[in-house]
Amino acid sequence: MALTVNTNVTSLAVQKNLNRASDALSTSMSRLSSGLKVQNARDNVGVLSTIASINSQVRGQTVAIQNANDGMSLAQTAEGALQESVSILQRMRELAVQSRNDSNSAVDRTALNKEFTAMSAELTRISASTNLNGKNLLDGSASTMTFQVGANTGTSNQITLTLSASFDAETLGVGSAISIVGSDSAASEAAFSAAITAIDSALQTISSSRADLGAAQNRLTTTISNLQNINENASAALGRLQDTDFAAETAQLTKQQTLQQASTSILSQANQLPSAVLKLLQ
Repeated sequence: MALTVNTNVTSLAVQKNLNRASDALSTSMSRLSSGLKVQNARDNVGVLSTIASINSQVRGQTVAIQNANDGMSLAQTAEGALQESVSILQRMRELAVQSRNDSNSAVDRTALNKEFTAMSAELTRISASTNLNGKNLLDGSASTMTFQVGANTGTSNQITLTLSASFDAETLGVGSAISIVGSDSAASEAAFSAAITAIDSALQTISSSRADLGAAQNRLTTTISNLQNINENASAALGRLQDTDFAAETAQLTKQQTLQQASTSILSQANQLPSAVLKLLQ
């Protein structure tokens, strides 16, 4: 190797290695402090794009899970109110059967009919007051509701729930026109028969709607479970792509620290090489 003064090739080579070790050391420190092995496009262009795509899906599906849970809450609220309506109708049926017994006095029948009328009014109140987040569910105004249960577009990522029926007493046929009091035995029999028929029809209507709500809840439960599984696997894949392997990165940090220290020491010696020319001139 030629001994020169103007160009210290050895020093330049050592500086290059020192810079490389310093850059690698800085990268390792950044990865260890952030917990991410891919932080920008410089680290890995292809992987960064994949991370962005998976992260978008994970975040979208997280929102979709919340949407499905909101749909579940809505269906449960409506179904719970209808369960209470069933209890009311069953009580109204009991009152009708009790009133038909000829052992009752006129006063007894009047008292029974008052409770019957009060129960009918409660049906209407439940229909008008059952709501979630300001949306009435049982008065027919809810109509068809759509829940976005996927991170992407398309009907396959949506679930619809129809609540277009009204469940007030008049619509169910057990409103003011129904009474369990008759002026005589024949009239009482007619009133009893009409009340039982109307109540049984109302119970059938509610049972059908509850079945639809139950099916919707089961579907939403399955959807939520599936979305959670997808998110779990996607998050695991995301972790493998972007999370720092602390054991490997710590070893890399130690290696680069050693190389940096060695390069610094060697650079000091390399910078002294031109001074050897002076010895030749002495």
